[in-house]
Amino acid sequence: MLRAASSFYSSMSGVFTKKDFDEACDASEGSLPLKLQQVAEEELGETPAKRREALDKLRQLLEAEPDLNANKDEEFLLRFLRVRKYEVESALQTIKNYYRNRASSESLYRDFLPCTVPPAARKIVMILPDKDVHGRPVLLVKPGSWMTNEVSYLDLHRAGVFCLEQLARDPAAQVLGIVLLSDYGGFTVDKLLFASVSLLRKGLEYLQDCMPMRLKVAHNVRQSYAFDMFLALIRPFIKQKLSERIRLHGNNFENLHKEIPSMSLPEEYGGQRAPLDPEECWKALDADQDYFAASSRYGYATNDEDELPAEPEPPLELTSL
Repeated sequence: MLRAASSFYSSMSGVFTKKDFDEACDASEGSLPLKLQQVAEEELGETPAKRREALDKLRQLLEAEPDLNANKDEEFLLRFLRVRKYEVESALQTIKNYYRNRASSESLYRDFLPCTVPPAARKIVMILPDKDVHGRPVLLVKPGSWMTNEVSYLDLHRAGVFCLEQLARDPAAQVLGIVLLSDYGGFTVDKLLFASVSLLRKGLEYLQDCMPMRLKVAHNVRQSYAFDMFLALIRPFIKQKLSERIRLHGNNFENLHKEIPSMSLPEEYGGQRAPLDPEECWKALDADQDYFAASSRYGYATNDEDELPAEPEPPLELTSL
């Protein structure tokens, strides 16, 4: 499709018409922005015909799941097809994983609206205004800034899920993946003790088996002794592919800037931009209250993990990122 566009541009002569452009590029419903179309075709195998065929098949498979009321909107389903490179059965399994994770985390998803996230949590978790050098969105998390007397770990975790859910709507995240930047400056053992192991496990399950985008790299800066303890705590739940994507930078940001330009980072990370304003990120989430309210209408009928339909152990290809 995009290869056709390239040859068209190189060989065209005369007048450029809309018909010429439409034949060379995908302008159909559900199509990606032009700059992402070639990547999606080459890496995910996405074409208009495959997209239509996969959507139809996935909807049929979801209709055959009597215990699951899944969102069947095209925009939602395409996220899961893209993250599984149009393997429809794999996309189905990831959707089921996604809704099982929500159903078994009832306290996390109760009143699941961005307006419920307190200001203290908003300062710790945010989406950066700029993308990395590969065009991937960046989620910033600052565990070292967490004041345990101001915000609970549950609210901190919810803030992270809200941002990830928002990122999943971004076509760039669906095709290129996302980046995590975690700042552990000031992270202490006392703070670690306030973390919920069960929520940590649910969070790693969400990152590795459920979310409809790939976590391509996890940058960690200003790690402390408590970070080493934290990593040892969660390592048994980290799969090999995610483990291989963890980067430890300490207080040297030179390699970080090769991936996230210094002009996109504030001074605390050796950058050149003004201090980050969390409200730039959260203003967009607050404007989407209706979207998050609607998403809560879908899922499994029960919130009791013991009553959820039994699922086989996912094959290795479904646990990779």
